[in-house]
Amino acid sequence: MTRSRKYLLALYIVFICFSVFALKSKISFLNFAGTSKTEQEMEENEKSGPSGSYESMHFINDMRAYPDADIPQDRFYAAYQYSKDRMHELSPSSGKAPAPWKSLGPTNIGGRCLSMVVNPVDTSMVYVGSASGGLWKSITGGLGAAAWSYVETGFPVQAVGAIAIDPSNPNNLYIGTGENYGYQASLNGLDNRLTRGMYGIGILKSTNAGATWVKSLDWTYQSQTGVWKVLINPKNTSILYAGTSEGIYKSSNAGVNWNQVLNFKMVVDMEIDAVDTNIVYASIGDLTNISPVPNVGIYKTTDSGINWVKLTGGLPATWTGKTTIELYKNNPKIIYASVANDLSYIGMYKSTNAGVNWTIGSTAVPIGNQGWYNNGLFVKTNDSSQVLAGTLNVERSINSGTSFSTMTSWSAWNTGVVNPGDPEGPSNFVHADVHFFASNPLDPNKIYVIADGGMYRSNDFAGTFFSCNGGLVTSQFYNSFANSFQDSNFALGGLQDNRSGLYQGNSNNAFYKTFVGDGFWCGVNSSNDNIVYTEYSYGDINKSVDRGVSWSDIGMPSASDPNKYCFSAPYVVCRTNSNILYGGGLGIYKSTTGGGNWAGPFGAATFNNNKVLSMAVSNNGTDTLYCGTIPGASAGGIYRSFNAGLNWTNVTGALPQKYPIDMNVNPNNVNEVFVTYGGFGNGHVFRSTNAGTNWTDISIGLPDVPTESVVCDPLYPTNIYIGNDIGVYVSTNSGSTWNLFSTGMH
Repeated sequence: MTRSRKYLLALYIVFICFSVFALKSKISFLNFAGTSKTEQEMEENEKSGPSGSYESMHFINDMRAYPDADIPQDRFYAAYQYSKDRMHELSPSSGKAPAPWKSLGPTNIGGRCLSMVVNPVDTSMVYVGSASGGLWKSITGGLGAAAWSYVETGFPVQAVGAIAIDPSNPNNLYIGTGENYGYQASLNGLDNRLTRGMYGIGILKSTNAGATWVKSLDWTYQSQTGVWKVLINPKNTSILYAGTSEGIYKSSNAGVNWNQVLNFKMVVDMEIDAVDTNIVYASIGDLTNISPVPNVGIYKTTDSGINWVKLTGGLPATWTGKTTIELYKNNPKIIYASVANDLSYIGMYKSTNAGVNWTIGSTAVPIGNQGWYNNGLFVKTNDSSQVLAGTLNVERSINSGTSFSTMTSWSAWNTGVVNPGDPEGPSNFVHADVHFFASNPLDPNKIYVIADGGMYRSNDFAGTFFSCNGGLVTSQFYNSFANSFQDSNFALGGLQDNRSGLYQGNSNNAFYKTFVGDGFWCGVNSSNDNIVYTEYSYGDINKSVDRGVSWSDIGMPSASDPNKYCFSAPYVVCRTNSNILYGGGLGIYKSTTGGGNWAGPFGAATFNNNKVLSMAVSNNGTDTLYCGTIPGASAGGIYRSFNAGLNWTNVTGALPQKYPIDMNVNPNNVNEVFVTYGGFGNGHVFRSTNAGTNWTDISIGLPDVPTESVVCDPLYPTNIYIGNDIGVYVSTNSGSTWNLFSTGMH
């Protein structure tokens, strides 16, 4: 394998694994490095410490929004349309591009998922909506090594928060897009903004089981929105309701037109009475970013949405988190409500008279600090006393919600290579963070669980479980992804909520699961690929000397301190001397012993005590390196050192005040450096040919979206690749012109 094609391996994995959108991934021709915490420590942190999901989403939104309080409403879809209409695909047949993209998985690690639906006629057909990898379909009920196939909608669909299927004609499908928690407001400063997953574009509809799609509720230029529920009236399937971040919408003509019927923000759940379909219930919450909190509660309409009444009768007056509701199928007067604050649990409430009166059951459902995020809820379809709650684990009650037992252990996951479709742990394993439940309409004991690790099933109503993630390629990779310099079939990357994964060239594209919790930046020793690195959040670097089987903590000073490091803190392992590592926090730390024994911080005063977000080092020495800091109390910037990090020069010049997400140095010319930026407006890719003294905006012609990745080809240095929120682009003339480069991606 040629050197150029070997380095492109990282490109293939990073972008395909994160779907068509190069969201949090990083293309890397360098060997970057990315913790040792026990599973027990992580579990306690998930319950009582800062929520990793919360911090992750703030980090994602910061990069995309700054300097705005949130992402602009219309820019994402406008950029997508621009790329679709005006960017030409670089064809492999032109002789200027390698073969089309090919997915390398992981086919055995399901990523964050939010929603699902079961075909009521053919129950082997199920659909799952992921948090950033779009819509997926299985015709085997999720069973098997290749159970899942990606559903191409023809639109830039990333987060699928809701799916509905027409019970009278299962070919008719609706998906609601976007993932947002809280509402459109900033919290406390530049590092702590809106809790958002990914862009929304409204509701799409298919009339042929997902083969083709059209816009239904058209919010393509309102990308701050999210759709959390789509309901179909079972007696008149032309009547639809949508629970959204912008209120409740109704369609009376199968999604052709929609009208708002309740203008209260953040409708997080809805249910319809299958006996009297004029009755609809809606839960409103997750409004912690607005003070005082308005309109929170459970609302009911008895006239198909014309009038809505807030239910009381024993319910709490207000809450700050996500409250979910469920109606018992055989008697819809029996209602459950799992009520949560954003960081605590309030209680499981039950009504037996259609919401007039409520009694409180358990107040001890262990939702921890994620009442804004989890809180799945389900009532067994033939036994109203059996209730499931989704928190960090699956909780089950057999006494109508009076008490609950923990049925799963998220930390029981297997380490090593789990073949696609095989068990990912013992029979009590379900991945952490349970969002949604569904049941097989022909068998009340068959339950589906949607969590941050994909889909899981139980055939005995939560007694035992098994994994259903064979081929569900929805994992979310952080930057950076690192590959061996000796073995093109060995690479590793850090995953959101899914540990770190080792690619080993397996024919079935199964990754080796290693490490704990979340993985971040990764790296490989350039002369010995038995030595590898990964990272937990906030600079907690870990090292392995046995190719990722076991780990030791070599975290930078005060690692895990969010005041000193970015959530995904950067570091690099030097190519020419792999004993030298540089890491970034409020300053630059340096190790000359292959990790640990950190000296520094250097440059903190020059950086104005702003956090380092991106780094790059020369491929031909260890003295020249660059870093980018995020705006904080003062302006962020780009900095250069010619003496191994001891002294730094501000080379920001007129570069924009946004998040400098990625940097790359020409492997053959240390004076040529590239930097990419998040945010919208202005340039996103800049190039310097004189070590940062002057910068040229080379993003002319590219779509205006946050740009997360840049890399210069080591064999053909005029070939520059970038990845942004829409896809991958290439320039064959150092950035003068650009082509779309995504053939084979989905």
